Amino acid sequence: MSPRLRVAGLHLVVLCSFAVAQPVFDLLGRNGEFFGARGSTRWEVVLFALSLVLVPPAALLAVEAAVRRRARGAVHAVFVAGLVGLLLLQGIRAAGAPGWALAVAAGALGAGAAALYVRAPAARLIVTALTPAPVLFLGLFLLHSDASRLTLSGTPSAYAAEARPRAPVVMVVFDELPVNSLLDARGGVDPVRFPHFAALQRGSNWFANESVVSEGTLQGVPALLTGLYPHAGELPVYHDHPRNLFTLLGSDAELHVFETGTHLCPRKLCHTSGGSLGSRLGSLYADASVVYLHELLPDDLARGIPSVSDDWQDFWQNGSGRADPARRFGRFLPTVRPARRPVLWYLHFLLPHSPWRFLPSGRRYEIRPSPGWSAAEVWNGNQAAVDQYWQRHLLQLGFADRLLGRLVARLRATGLYDRSLLVVTADEGLSFRAGEKRRPASAANLQDIAYVPLFVKLPHQRQGRVVRAATQSVDVLPTIAAALRVRVPWRIDGQNLLAPARGERFVVVAKDQGKRFVVLSAKLERLRDEALRRQLTLFGSGRPLSTLFAVGPDRGLLGHPFEGGRPVTDLDPIDRSGALVQVSGRVAGPARSVVVVARGRVVAVDPVVGGRFWALVPSRELRAFQVKVLGARPPSS
Repeated sequence: MSPRLRVAGLHLVVLCSFAVAQPVFDLLGRNGEFFGARGSTRWEVVLFALSLVLVPPAALLAVEAAVRRRARGAVHAVFVAGLVGLLLLQGIRAAGAPGWALAVAAGALGAGAAALYVRAPAARLIVTALTPAPVLFLGLFLLHSDASRLTLSGTPSAYAAEARPRAPVVMVVFDELPVNSLLDARGGVDPVRFPHFAALQRGSNWFANESVVSEGTLQGVPALLTGLYPHAGELPVYHDHPRNLFTLLGSDAELHVFETGTHLCPRKLCHTSGGSLGSRLGSLYADASVVYLHELLPDDLARGIPSVSDDWQDFWQNGSGRADPARRFGRFLPTVRPARRPVLWYLHFLLPHSPWRFLPSGRRYEIRPSPGWSAAEVWNGNQAAVDQYWQRHLLQLGFADRLLGRLVARLRATGLYDRSLLVVTADEGLSFRAGEKRRPASAANLQDIAYVPLFVKLPHQRQGRVVRAATQSVDVLPTIAAALRVRVPWRIDGQNLLAPARGERFVVVAKDQGKRFVVLSAKLERLRDEALRRQLTLFGSGRPLSTLFAVGPDRGLLGHPFEGGRPVTDLDPIDRSGALVQVSGRVAGPARSVVVVARGRVVAVDPVVGGRFWALVPSRELRAFQVKVLGARPPSS
């Protein structure tokens, strides 16, 4: 390599480090969960960091080396202009101007910097003087950030207690499932909308006031599996939680573990965890590219980039709709079969977690989202828009119920159901309140976030039992151990729920930052009951999921003939290509609800809030249709 190319390569390393590597290191270095949630090993983190520093400049230098000698200077200047422009765009992206104008400005400034670089030796000398910067960025990331807790921790040998379970164990953890979503007007699981959850309630111990001890998956699932309250700074990995359900049973039981977002089962015990090195690194690079684009682009230019607020991985798949939790369930289900050894089956999968794109049948749909979800996981102020997401959550919960039914059917068909311990719960709740947070816990949404379902079917249990005492997610592990007659050889914060309750308890929900909400359980239960009444007012209960296409006080009109009303003409464009269609628009004058009428009957009902409405309609119902307004008074019918 010629001396000129060596200098050019050195300068590209410096500029790429400032424009690309350092912004990614800075963000991910403060969010070690990005690596912990996907189970990255220390060598994967090191390889990721080295490649981020070296691969982009190496690729650019390869292009320079491939062109004719006379053109290399011009090509190098273009690369310098582009990298400086990327760096400057990140500095001015929050200036408030349109994104295209900021991009043009950054490009112009980058071109000016490249011209100065070419003409002024002092400018090139400054870049040369910055040569130590890439090493500094790399060192700080690997040795002095959240990521360093993985790179410096090593890979310990798998801990396994001496415990032999007395029965097969099946544990299913749903995601983003508030218990209220399952309930009907009598306070039990709705047998019409969610027949499989209701059947499980009838034949198991239902802990009706089960609350989580953390607002999210990355702390909530470890609490379920360890019996310990979460602490600030912990990552959802085996290194931080070596004593858990998997290591408790792993010495004598065969483990089939399908984790999502956590990696508490060491690979020496759980062969179904992780994946190939290539697939893990590919996922890491792909998701880091999404993180970088959000750091780089102004908000209006980043609208087409997948969100990074739903989860910690698979951003491109989630954003494009290719992610399919049912496919993961399909890989899990065949592992459920009789075996000579004791077996633990564990499944945590993203249902009914957002994005909401499944009908109860499992059919996928795509619609233009209503503008209810703003930045920082805070709903906007239009409750009607928020209610549509709530509506879609309940429809997707119907699909989760369907998959639960398939699992129970598999257990019965293999002869495992009666003799197994079956535990079904969720890692967190969810809130649908305009102007409030969707999922991070707050004083306004705690009653929605805290309470989740917990069903424990003991071996050979046939009669159901409802337990109204306050319980917590840290109680799940000691309850499993007690049901299996296994001693937990470490200190735990939870208690065995099969034993008599120990008096009044508080609901404790920890935030990621370490703050805790501590509320007397009786007080929060009253607030949760109010939240259930609010849900029933909107969506009703005891009727099929198809009735969810009617929302609000006029939902009783669904399916009935309808004449009269004021036609709505200000409709948004309608995409009829999917299984579900969104009919939305604006209403002038006083209005309480709109009805969508096809073939003379009402096929959807939606409240009007702030002059706007968003109605969901099955596509098969939407032939020739009309949208009509109900006035401020209830209809005479």
